[in-house]
Amino acid sequence: MRTFIFALAAIVPALAIGRAGAADKLPAFDIAKNCREEVAGGINSGASCSKDETDAKNELAKRWSEFSAADKKACVGESAIGGEESYVELLTCLEMSGGGHFSTPQQ
Repeated sequence: MRTFIFALAAIVPALAIGRAGAADKLPAFDIAKNCREEVAGGINSGASCSKDETDAKNELAKRWSEFSAADKKACVGESAIGGEESYVELLTCLEMSGGGHFSTPQQ
């Protein structure tokens, strides 16, 4: 019994650290699957969708560290609602949450 308690004491913090670290990595969404679903729904063309998603993924990869862990966690969950995972939606959510740094055009 004592061995079980010690093992459990070691496992629980490791799981918590793993989950916390997950927000620090850009999620791996299946762009092709998402775009197939959008094309089937008549929302977008395949080429346009793939370009938009790839551009958003690249932008997120550059700026990922600018966003707070709380915003990342909330927006990753929101961008995967309904089973469709979208980098465009993730980037939009993070920008709207006030995270990151934006440059405004000079007038």
